[in-house]
Amino acid sequence: MRHRGKTLLGITAITALAASLTACGSESTTTDGSKGPAGLQEAGVLNHCVALSYEPLEYYENGTSGKVIGWDVDGAREVGKVLGVKTKVNVMEFDGLIPGLQSGRCDLAWSGMYIGKERVQVADAVPVLQAGNEVVLKNAVAAKVKEPLDLCGLRIAAQTGTSAETTMKDTSDECKAAGKPGITVTGYPGSVDAIPAIRSGKLDGLVDTNVLTATLGKKNDDLTPVPGLFPVENWFGAFTDKGSKLSPEIEKAIHTLIENGTLAKLAEKYGLNPDQVAKVDTKAL
Repeated sequence: MRHRGKTLLGITAITALAASLTACGSESTTTDGSKGPAGLQEAGVLNHCVALSYEPLEYYENGTSGKVIGWDVDGAREVGKVLGVKTKVNVMEFDGLIPGLQSGRCDLAWSGMYIGKERVQVADAVPVLQAGNEVVLKNAVAAKVKEPLDLCGLRIAAQTGTSAETTMKDTSDECKAAGKPGITVTGYPGSVDAIPAIRSGKLDGLVDTNVLTATLGKKNDDLTPVPGLFPVENWFGAFTDKGSKLSPEIEKAIHTLIENGTLAKLAEKYGLNPDQVAKVDTKAL
């Protein structure tokens, strides 16, 4: 609960910041004569940046090729519709998303990133979906895991630079403090990239959000998600550059999609829990 309090405090601060920025946002005419909000890096285009292999949030329709789809991606496309502009999807590594906002390559980074105090120091964020870290393990291993310290001595993959990686390293420290062997944490560009290593016996499983592990459990008969080890008290966010004129426009668009049920319907489409879609506190606004 204490972690949630810190998270919600950050969201309140973000909301207050966005409200103060709203007066700065203004409508501008793009080169083709259409209307678009101030702050776009490219006239008439919302450049949305994502890091892939994170089904059902963002992934290739055909596995490794085709259209980029997912809850985050479709949500960003709906934001573009609200803003009256086209949405262009830019695929990059996860650790390049925030730098992409800062460099101007990205207008919006909506890609399975948690809202945390370090990120909101350098970017504005709107909460979109509640989630938490969860492990998915080989079936035989999962049957023996009932609490976090049951992970001691295991070999677990995590996406580099994520809170999941941090959670597993912190749990490893707890193992050692309890006189147990630590967890061998191996970083990957995308956590699902570790599945071949799990199947070959080099790893016991991976850690990611409950969003991804639920999908992996459904699609892989040899893998089992283990819920309840870590709190589901974080928020995924949609991020814009800190202090950008675009920030309040993105927030208003996302709140429109929350209030009219669009994001909840997309959640159902991708097998997510619509009750975990963020709610708009109209009093706070």
